Amino acid sequence: MAGRMEGKVALVTGGASGIGRATALTFAREGATLVLADMNEDGGQQTMHLITEKGGEAIFVRTDVSKAVEVQALISQAVVTYGRLDCVHNNAGISGGVRALTPDYPEETWYQVISVNLTGVWLCMKYEIPQMLRQGSGAIVNTASVAGLIGGAGSSAYTASKHGVIGLTKTAALE
Repeated sequence: MAGRMEGKVALVTGGASGIGRATALTFAREGATLVLADMNEDGGQQTMHLITEKGGEAIFVRTDVSKAVEVQALISQAVVTYGRLDCVHNNAGISGGVRALTPDYPEETWYQVISVNLTGVWLCMKYEIPQMLRQGSGAIVNTASVAGLIGGAGSSAYTASKHGVIGLTKTAALE
């Protein structure tokens, strides 16, 4: 697989399905070596297989992006395995599966959504950026949503988390 990403190592969180899988397959088609991260082991392994069966190179690392120790281990494994980290798509996210008015929104779901969608992106950047600075290069893309730009009745945690991702991304870009 040769293309614009030849010789690059790309990390995709949430790579087991949806946008993450599509991103990983596109990176692979362009020649990147992939590090796939997700909580969904079966989906992550399937994405890895889709890449390797076409001649690409990929590893899957089961990762809960809301846990610092797991994110740190993910970045470390990427660098130990491939020697660098050139580009990242921080895409892992959840909806929470709840639609409720703000005062009725379950606290447990609020904390879970914020933890994965916002804290997870921050933790990933916390460990990705120093590696990229050591290398002298790198690129990070964080997935938000239209919910990061407008309100959404019944989805207070998701909307707040995606607004937060946009603000966090802008802040990191300025830094």
